[in-house]
Amino acid sequence: MPQTGPVHMSAQLPGALHAGVKAQKKAKKAGPKRKQALMARGLFWKEIQREKKLDELLEKYDTSNTGNLLKDELMHLLQGAANGRKPTEEELNFVLWSTTEGKSDRVSKHEIPKALDLWSDYERNLREVEEKFDKYDTNKSGKLEKDQLKLLLTDLDEGIPPTDAEVDWVFATADGAVEGVTPTGGINKTELMLAISLWYTHVEDKSSCCVVS
Repeated sequence: MPQTGPVHMSAQLPGALHAGVKAQKKAKKAGPKRKQALMARGLFWKEIQREKKLDELLEKYDTSNTGNLLKDELMHLLQGAANGRKPTEEELNFVLWSTTEGKSDRVSKHEIPKALDLWSDYERNLREVEEKFDKYDTNKSGKLEKDQLKLLLTDLDEGIPPTDAEVDWVFATADGAVEGVTPTGGINKTELMLAISLWYTHVEDKSSCCVVS
């Protein structure tokens, strides 16, 4: 006979994860000290599950058995996360360089979440970046020159044009910034993701410094 009442998700969860969910529910009804202890227990089980998932990913993709993901192994991880879409060499270099901050040619187990977050953000924003790139690459050179980049940055800042010094800064920082991407005197699609991130951060910093409380 089918259930008519609500089905609680925690009742369907296995072992440790179930214990963590139950601990958090109990914490809502407990006193301060008890609540703190139960929440700590819940976070502990969440961390256990997180470690287990990382171990599973490492076991699956670390075919070299180095305890890290080498570049080609990282490529397979990203491809799996993107439902089969293989990252380009530039995209792979972008994720590897950004994850390790340019300090390593491999990704450690505990850097895997950062790599996946970077790749997820990249994938989510890729269409918008491509549309912006195609709009301002008016001469179809495959890269944005300084005057084209200035128009794009103006668009991103709601019509407020950047100074020439700001354009020079974004241009110099993004062009060739990713290991494996040779400076070309222009901003390509992979570099544009970095350029846009730099610009948004810069605009937010300018806005916050000018706020008078």
